[in-house]
Amino acid sequence: MASLSDREFRAKAESLRCQALGRKKADPKMVGEYSGLVAEAIKRTFGFRMHDVQIRGMLAGFGGAIIEMQTGEGKTVVTGAMAALQGLRAKTIHVATTNAYLAARDRKELVPVFERLGLTSGILPEKSNQEATQLAYKKDITYGPGYQFGFDYLRDQVVLRTNRQTDLGRKTIDALLGNNMRDQLMQPELHDSMIIDEADSVMIDEAVTPLVISGAARDTTDPTPFMLAKKLAGDLVKDEDFTIELPDKAIEVKEDASDRCHDAIANETDLKLERPWRIYISNAIRAMHVLRRDIDYVVQEGEVQIVDQNTGRIFSDRTWQDGLHQSVEAKEGVEIKSADPSVARITRQRYLQMYDQLAGLTGTALAVAGEFQSVYSSPVVQIPTNLPSLRRLMPARFFGDLEAKLKAITADVVDRRSSGQPILVGTRTIAESIQVADRLAAAGVDAVLLNGVQDQEEAEIVAAAGAAGTVTIATNMAGRGTDIKLDADALKAGGLHVVACSHNGSTRIDRQLIGRSARQGNPGSAQFFVAPEDELIATHDPKLGQRIKARAKSNGETRKSFSSDIAGLQSQIEQKQYMIRQAMVRQDHWMDLVRASIEG
Repeated sequence: MASLSDREFRAKAESLRCQALGRKKADPKMVGEYSGLVAEAIKRTFGFRMHDVQIRGMLAGFGGAIIEMQTGEGKTVVTGAMAALQGLRAKTIHVATTNAYLAARDRKELVPVFERLGLTSGILPEKSNQEATQLAYKKDITYGPGYQFGFDYLRDQVVLRTNRQTDLGRKTIDALLGNNMRDQLMQPELHDSMIIDEADSVMIDEAVTPLVISGAARDTTDPTPFMLAKKLAGDLVKDEDFTIELPDKAIEVKEDASDRCHDAIANETDLKLERPWRIYISNAIRAMHVLRRDIDYVVQEGEVQIVDQNTGRIFSDRTWQDGLHQSVEAKEGVEIKSADPSVARITRQRYLQMYDQLAGLTGTALAVAGEFQSVYSSPVVQIPTNLPSLRRLMPARFFGDLEAKLKAITADVVDRRSSGQPILVGTRTIAESIQVADRLAAAGVDAVLLNGVQDQEEAEIVAAAGAAGTVTIATNMAGRGTDIKLDADALKAGGLHVVACSHNGSTRIDRQLIGRSARQGNPGSAQFFVAPEDELIATHDPKLGQRIKARAKSNGETRKSFSSDIAGLQSQIEQKQYMIRQAMVRQDHWMDLVRASIEG
């Protein structure tokens, strides 16, 4: 393929696609030739030859597999190669990334590769624009955030549903006038192939949250019930009037307290309720005692915005349902806005199952290989690193309380920074990141603080986190998908060191965090710091926290390791989350049967 001119090269690619057209199964010889074209297109564009492990990943993705490829192994190029290779047989190829910035960045890098092969590509616009969105979907390869593909599908379903409800004779009139209903749809083609970056995050972790599209909200909502519920809930005493059961955080209001709350509105004849009063009270209690500012949500410019618990990112376009969002607004004293009514809903599992073929890439897939296979019919293929990993995972340190842990983290960062080693401090929440940043500032350490929104500025700062002596504090997944390049002095100092301020509920998220270090054969290290106040322990196993505290010495640190206890706790949580996802899949299938019986 290297001997072909650019013109011959493109003609060869188009010829192979024409030969593959209409075949149910691609001919192996044809796949081999087209793979060579893809690899050569990447070499001509970027000036390097794909590593053998990258080619293995491209071919496995072509077969519909989820690829476990470690961070720093060139997943952006492999994703583009997968998409280009899918062009041999697929009419439409959707490439889903975790956010709009990464979608635009990755597509821009790969455009020359696609063009050499005669493939067109598009990017879904960040802001709603029907014409631009339709144009992007008409390309051979469409890049965009994973959730946007699903929301565009739901919007199309609303249009189709509305069309079915039109007046008698409307379809005939539209046909005579040349009005094509399909012109109103975002996605003109049926689902063909999707390639998903950070596949475990999209297909597993986020699968417990369905995609919901809302209609137009009412102009105003009456804040009175929410403010009254807030006042009454504030008078209730925890454990006397209500209980919060861990780890599910289920709220139960005792009968006497419930009666008092109902008696309080007995004479409120003008009170307009949109749901049972007990739900207002329960929501007010949840807003006060369960949902925490700078952990579960933030308040920005007078608006309550939800923080995604898997990634630590802020989603300004998401809201809690059933009046809970308005209860939090009442708690924070901001404007109580009307809830947007839900008009269409689908689970992520059900949506992704509509594609003829799924493929994906992530650094952590083997742990949930069974779920990928059973839910999505996608096997997991582990791709080895191009160079041996030099990462050094140091034993976790355990402390009797949060104060001792924070002192130890501060001392560790100060010491490593003095030697010129770059440090990435990973926190689970925004509040925790601010807490650590304040401690480091008091110790004279100038750290870069990142939390919340993933955008170009954040990615650029994370990319610079490998400079010698740099200290960067970030919530779990901030800058995920961005390569951290080390300078010469940083390499001499031992490479990037990751300080993990607490364990997460999933071992995969822990691995993703420490995977930021020691990439591409570079040196690097990571270490976890644990205290009883950590969310994982305080919520799911307080008795473990008591045991850790009891073993703490006078300096606040324990000599005993509780890592096996942490691993067992994470396993329990992961199993429970798996059961929740399976229940959602079963509910989806049940709803399909109900719809079929009604429509049939």
